[in-house]
Amino acid sequence: MGRRRARARGAGGFAVLLCALLALPCAAWIARDVWVAEHGADIWWLWAGEPVRPQESPVWATTLLDPLLGLGYLCTAAAVLRRSPSANCALTAMAAATLLFRLPLLRTLGAERLSGPEPGVREWALVTAGAALLLSVLLLITASAGRDRTGRPPGRLRLGPAALAALLLGGAGLALAGWQAYWVREMGWPLYRDSVIGSTGVFRALLQPPLNWYLLSLVLLALVSVVGVAQRAVSMRPLGMLAAALLLAHGTARLTAEQRAGLLGRFSALPASRQLDVTTWTFVALAGLVALFALTRPADSARPRGSEAGQMPPGFTPPAPPSKLPPNW
Repeated sequence: MGRRRARARGAGGFAVLLCALLALPCAAWIARDVWVAEHGADIWWLWAGEPVRPQESPVWATTLLDPLLGLGYLCTAAAVLRRSPSANCALTAMAAATLLFRLPLLRTLGAERLSGPEPGVREWALVTAGAALLLSVLLLITASAGRDRTGRPPGRLRLGPAALAALLLGGAGLALAGWQAYWVREMGWPLYRDSVIGSTGVFRALLQPPLNWYLLSLVLLALVSVVGVAQRAVSMRPLGMLAAALLLAHGTARLTAEQRAGLLGRFSALPASRQLDVTTWTFVALAGLVALFALTRPADSARPRGSEAGQMPPGFTPPAPPSKLPPNW
């Protein structure tokens, strides 16, 4: 028992270190973009998808994904430090998301050298992506080493919040998947495939994964989390919260950009496809918000029975003592 606790404590400390190492590059690249930006608001419009560029920099570095991942690493480290029961699940979710979003950068950043006032910026971004992939693999191994093997039941999510979150995450994931099917039909498979793997070369920032890769990843995270949340599995709550936060942030950013472009003010005059696009992102943002709040509800704790509990279950009355004691009692 002591050896198991020592191993779990060591794995927790190493996991906190890995989360810190993953969060530091996110903060450094965000600070770099703030430094080269003319106005602080330019960073938000960049993250919202607006084509804003600083005058003295060849390219931006970050997207909305970077502050979200950085915040996720910090929240996961906090969960590990306070020994939350879902800490290992949160480590696994963040490691999987890092692998999913950073993997295509090896192709997009390694395609060709970026010339400009900062000749080494592409190489540093490539190092960042490679290091994030390596650290995320170590995070998966650490989460596996620190997993609870005592066999204690983890409890279950409450039925109402779990059903609501699964319904909303599934609806948002299917809506985004429907748009991906639409773009396959509109663009044709060869062009769509190039947009997924990053062969088109259209990027607003160095650390931006290909847009359709990013949207497909959102679909994957949402639908995978639905399977676990629908079964009320507590272990899937961190992944569901991550998917809900990404849906909320991306939907809000898209709506903000469309409001700036004046599309929401003349919604009735837009083409039907454009109206459907605005409606989809409105639903995605609201679904992410409500699902996130639903998944923060506390789970039903699994009550051990008998001697494991150390107390009698509610409503249980011990038998009365015998009226006559045995001889020599």
